[in-house]
Amino acid sequence: MPENKTTDLAYWINEREAIRVRKEAGDPAPWTHDPVMATVRYCNVHREHDKVTRYIRSVDTYSRPGVPVYAVVLARMLNRIPTLEAVSPLVHLGDLAGVKNVLKEMRKDGPIWGNAYTISTCGKTMDKVDYVINHVVQTVQQLRVAQWISCRATYEWLKSVDGLGSFLAAQVVADLKNIKGHPLNSAPDWWTWSAPGPGSLRGLHAYFGTKITPKLYEEAIVTCYDEVRPLLNNYVGELHMQDFQNTLCEFSKFIRVRDGDGHARNTYVAR
Repeated sequence: MPENKTTDLAYWINEREAIRVRKEAGDPAPWTHDPVMATVRYCNVHREHDKVTRYIRSVDTYSRPGVPVYAVVLARMLNRIPTLEAVSPLVHLGDLAGVKNVLKEMRKDGPIWGNAYTISTCGKTMDKVDYVINHVVQTVQQLRVAQWISCRATYEWLKSVDGLGSFLAAQVVADLKNIKGHPLNSAPDWWTWSAPGPGSLRGLHAYFGTKITPKLYEEAIVTCYDEVRPLLNNYVGELHMQDFQNTLCEFSKFIRVRDGDGHARNTYVAR
């Protein structure tokens, strides 16, 4: 692997975490002298530091040890704090009909979905709220509870649900495994498992300079991690493989903008 890409990825991880630390310490904006880092919106190095994840982790409805999986699935599909606040009492009671009513009323006044990723009806001609509740969330609610053998096994179980593709299933696993007291919090593959997604495959392509297919993903990401890890600063802390995978998604965006090969969809103004 050319050394510059190893140092580039390590640089992005180190600098992104340093930006978070400076910002949360109350230092003045923009928290970095790098123009690409200062003007493009990036996810955090550790997913648990992201704003919506912090909210989800603070609410028993979505993060108690015995949380129903459908509640976590719904939280991740909505992925917007005001919406989650509005439906939380009904989700806690398992009143999905009430959740549907609230969502349909809320959308009259503005957005109800987060903008981090797109939720669709997967080709079905129907109301998106009805699709999410009736075809995804209620299906998860009615499934037998997963045997919490591993993150990988739970991921495969979730992917069996129509409307939960690889990306969303992996997001739900990440939520479950970070709930203290949940069985997945002590899963044997907590540190090592991740699932390929379009963003991480683009990041591996940027890193290795060649296309990485899903079949090549596991070997490639382990190699990449082993090369980059020694260059990470102590303040970054340990990265489990799902967090490292997320950094690859952001790394591909950083390289594309830095090298003038494209522009960022989400710009950022430091305040």
